[in-house]
Amino acid sequence: MKRALIGFGGHAREVMAQMGEQLVCFVDDEYVRDGAHPISSFDPKEFEVMITIGNPISKSHFLSKLPQNTKFFSWVHPTSLVMENVEIGEGSFVGAFSILTTNIKIGKHSILNRNVQIGHDCVIGDFFSSMPGSIVSGNVTIGDFVYLGNNSSVKEKIKICDNVTIGMNSAVVKHITEEGVYVGVPSKLLKSP
Repeated sequence: MKRALIGFGGHAREVMAQMGEQLVCFVDDEYVRDGAHPISSFDPKEFEVMITIGNPISKSHFLSKLPQNTKFFSWVHPTSLVMENVEIGEGSFVGAFSILTTNIKIGKHSILNRNVQIGHDCVIGDFFSSMPGSIVSGNVTIGDFVYLGNNSSVKEKIKICDNVTIGMNSAVVKHITEEGVYVGVPSKLLKSP
């Protein structure tokens, strides 16, 4: 079965560059341009796919447009260090120079971009997006639809609920129990949904 990407933006191009392959890319029919194919032409019998969209909510919406029998592939860059007892959900991407230590569970359709670090004993939900340089310390629990901006960090033993965006260079030092956008050092709620 051939591999393809859902999406044709910057992240899709980065994924292809890191994989060292040119893949077929599918987008919504109204956004088709040179090099992209309409999603209406996608055949799940011909391709297994990865959704290469950084925004967790947008990624979930796109997933709902795909046929039920769609198969997903995950990919881990060869320079990444994935140690023992690490589970990575289907449709996920682990970029160059990332480090995943031990006893980690990462949900489906997640992105660990370049140089991301995940510490021991972390449990991370589906549709997780962790941008370059972000760090999650040990014993952290993260819900679904969480986005960590560039160079953000999460202190050990923290819990983050679903539907949270952490701004770039922000530091999470207390549990986050309310969905929304958090920024700063220490991070504080900037905007509720």
